[in-house]
Amino acid sequence: MAQFKSPIALPGPKDCLETVVGLLARHRESDYWTYEHKDTWYVGIRNQVSLVVDCVGKKATIIDRDGKEESQDVSEPLNDVARKFIAQYTVPGVKIFGQVAFNYHAHIAGQAYNPGTWPLLLLVVPSVQVTVSRDRIMVAGFKEEEADSLVDLIHGHINSPDIVIPESRSTVDVQTGAENYKSRVAQSIEEIKQGKYTKAIPSRMVNLPDRVDMPATLFHGRRANTPARTFSFKHRNIQATGFSPEVLVSIDCDTIFTEALAGTQLAEGADMEPTRHKLLNDPKEVNEHVIAIRGSMRRLGLICPADSIAVKNFMTVMPRGNVQHLFSHVCGQLTPGKDGWDALPGLVANITVPGLPGQSNMDAIRCFEHQPRDLYCGAALILDHEAGFFDATLVLRTVFQDQTRQWLQAGAGVTAYSNPEREFMETCEKLGSVVPHVIAEVVKG
Repeated sequence: MAQFKSPIALPGPKDCLETVVGLLARHRESDYWTYEHKDTWYVGIRNQVSLVVDCVGKKATIIDRDGKEESQDVSEPLNDVARKFIAQYTVPGVKIFGQVAFNYHAHIAGQAYNPGTWPLLLLVVPSVQVTVSRDRIMVAGFKEEEADSLVDLIHGHINSPDIVIPESRSTVDVQTGAENYKSRVAQSIEEIKQGKYTKAIPSRMVNLPDRVDMPATLFHGRRANTPARTFSFKHRNIQATGFSPEVLVSIDCDTIFTEALAGTQLAEGADMEPTRHKLLNDPKEVNEHVIAIRGSMRRLGLICPADSIAVKNFMTVMPRGNVQHLFSHVCGQLTPGKDGWDALPGLVANITVPGLPGQSNMDAIRCFEHQPRDLYCGAALILDHEAGFFDATLVLRTVFQDQTRQWLQAGAGVTAYSNPEREFMETCEKLGSVVPHVIAEVVKG
């Protein structure tokens, strides 16, 4: 694998988000990735090499920077396919971006699932990487001329007095499909009362009428939200932009944490204390949150010594855009030999029907949700193998787009205490954190 040229350092930008959006907007016809981790944005422009595992996990395709494809049948666990790609194509200083679909865990566990059309696994080494933080911008690439071109673009962008961001908003009815969703929630409640599982998160899709301008949506959506992580990518014919409310798994060397974020209500008014008190004392929301914590602890227990697992910030009220959630931080120390690929599938599986093992989990999901989920409730991720860094965020509060459709998706946690009408309204509230900021593509005449 070729090496990155020496990075070029630039002064910090006036506005990190504007700089990132400017880069993506100028490369909207190319493949790109961005991932916001704490106070730093990582941007990848074009693919140096990528790994795509198809929606049924049978074919793995390596795509080089010229678009040449080499496919082979998958003959080993997908975790090992990912590890081999990372080992072969890791370059010092270069982040690898990626995504895993909701069905990823079911596939590696040998469970039956309803396949979608998006990849089960996608990993990308970018041709050029830009790291944007308040104090500096770093640009590096496999080819000096590509890095120099981005440096010139950034200089021009930083010095530009006006950044033009389209504002053609999509008009969307988020209450479509109400009766269908409430019926599925009622079914889930009945099955929970029968003891089939303790919690479920049925979701619903809301189609968008117009093609989405993803960079502009990233700009407006991030301005209005307070996500745990933000991401946006375009890889061939699939695109997603998300304002994720929770970190699924984060590893720094041998320290790992996940976030339990369950229990939701609309944040109304400037004074948050009354709604905070209400959320902390709502039996249904508290019960839902405790189930999420137990599931996170159980999953970490498979890859961490039991005495290293701890819950911090127990049941803190966390604002995420226009809603509030109950939040707890669950952490531990990785058992030697374990890594992010050991952790990720189980934590994805914990989201929708926590506490239900094996095939019963996917059977339950198929009962209350007939459409495949593709990337919704999967993970977007960034990693640096040499640095021992692995960070994956849950794909929620996200806009999706492929060749034929564009949509939003939201779910609600259902327990024995749930009310179908309230759970439907919760999905509307979650959609409300994204819908007002979805920007339609401007059709050039």
